[in-house]
Amino acid sequence: MARKGIVVGGAGGIGQAIVEAAIQGGDEVIVLDRGPGSCGHFVACDQSDPASVEKAFAAIDEAFAGASPDWMVATASISRRHGVLDADPATILELLKVNVLGTALVAQAAGRRMRDARGGTIVVITSIAAAQAWQNESFYCVTKAAQAALVQALAVELGPYGVRVNAVGPGPVDVTSRDMVSTRNDGQVMSDIIRRTPGRRLAAPHEIADVALFLTRTTWVNGQTLYVDGGYLASGMLE
Repeated sequence: MARKGIVVGGAGGIGQAIVEAAIQGGDEVIVLDRGPGSCGHFVACDQSDPASVEKAFAAIDEAFAGASPDWMVATASISRRHGVLDADPATILELLKVNVLGTALVAQAAGRRMRDARGGTIVVITSIAAAQAWQNESFYCVTKAAQAALVQALAVELGPYGVRVNAVGPGPVDVTSRDMVSTRNDGQVMSDIIRRTPGRRLAAPHEIADVALFLTRTTWVNGQTLYVDGGYLASGMLE
């Protein structure tokens, strides 16, 4: 029997790779995003808007004929370029609203349904930025660390109902996103990142998708952030 899954932010980037892999694996997938993607059942949703999330999950209930989703992967986030002392309140609030509030809203909506069904799994795509400061993206790092903390809180409270919650923390990925800062396309920046990564390359989107879907299937991993970075965080002094 096909599993029922949701990918928030599944219209592009890592999210689209997860949708494609899940469909290939036989799952029925609903994509929540602001704009339509190339595959999956699309439902319009702005995760930072509580009313939009409520409407989207009502549509999911109808599409799944009242059944709870078996899994949800939340990938939608934004980044902005700013210095830690220069970031204006509007930028900080935008990052918090989309990355923290938005992730919390979709996790709550899915988590309530999984709690009532006494089973399911949620995966949040966070970042190595949850564990390490990035220059000129400081408040993006703050939101990613908040996502990792949210995952632990959800795992603790939902675990007794048979619901597991984990996170994937990618390093730099070879993918274009409309909501990530343009400096990630800077050739010198990317060369420095590749040099520091022991594998000497960026991740392919499908490599992150593989891990996210693994976490939707495994049965005894809960409250963890699994960093998938080709060894980037392990790298110290370089020649």
